[in-house]
Amino acid sequence: MRGHHNRVLILLGLALGVITLALCIPTQNAQARTAPLLGIDEPQDADVEPPKPLSAYVNIEKENKNVDENEGLPFDIRKEAIREAAISLGARAGLAWRTYEIQQEMDKRTRYLDKVFDFTQLLVPAPSGLLIEPPIINESINAMLIEGDGQQAAVSDRIFNIVMNAKIVSAPRTWRTYLERTWDTVEPPPDILRPENEEERALWEDLVTKGWKEGVQQANEIFEEDLNLLLADFRGMVRYRLLLAQGMVSPPYALQVDRGITGGGNEMRIGDRAVQITGVPELVTGFDQWQPASR
Repeated sequence: MRGHHNRVLILLGLALGVITLALCIPTQNAQARTAPLLGIDEPQDADVEPPKPLSAYVNIEKENKNVDENEGLPFDIRKEAIREAAISLGARAGLAWRTYEIQQEMDKRTRYLDKVFDFTQLLVPAPSGLLIEPPIINESINAMLIEGDGQQAAVSDRIFNIVMNAKIVSAPRTWRTYLERTWDTVEPPPDILRPENEEERALWEDLVTKGWKEGVQQANEIFEEDLNLLLADFRGMVRYRLLLAQGMVSPPYALQVDRGITGGGNEMRIGDRAVQITGVPELVTGFDQWQPASR
């Protein structure tokens, strides 16, 4: 599993390197800063029992050994059922084990990840102590679109898209929302689907191992997808702050309405206030309003 361990570290290193560069741009309420090198914190204590290793499933035994092996499923049906049970068990167990391993790596770097993926610095203050989460803006470079059965095309040096606009939130996002995952308890198959002789044992060991590898691969792919989504959203908000500093996108506008005392009957609200976004950020196409970003 050493290769899988290194894979997580490489992915984290690349991701954090990208964020290191992104955090060098100016923001409204914070000075530019550069993230430190990848560090390791002390692992967190976990009360959750870790998943069992591969050997626990490869060497599985019947719980009731007094059952006659001639009873139960016909041979051909039994063999296929054992195949499916072994692959399924291995895949579920491999997914759980690898997910646990990845979470252990996250736990070692909790404090550092909190500093790097700091969504708090990107939020905009709103009335009544609320916060406005900035838009997520994607950027495409050297984009091309061919239309009309190839009779015309549009080529752009850069394209910016607001994929998610500003919204009111009570707390910032965290990297945990993206990267923290739990693992399910792996339930073994019933006795009738467990190996009874050497031939079935050999088949069982081979297929459980095969399923295990598939489960580990699935866990790696899930982690990569989660990490890519975290990077895309964080960079999209950082990109908004850069475009805002350049006058290429407008800021959000929020309005607070004091409603005094409201309600009645079983509920009364004192000092009731309504906060609403009255103007969402929009991309500014008037280039005469643009200005270089300060460094």
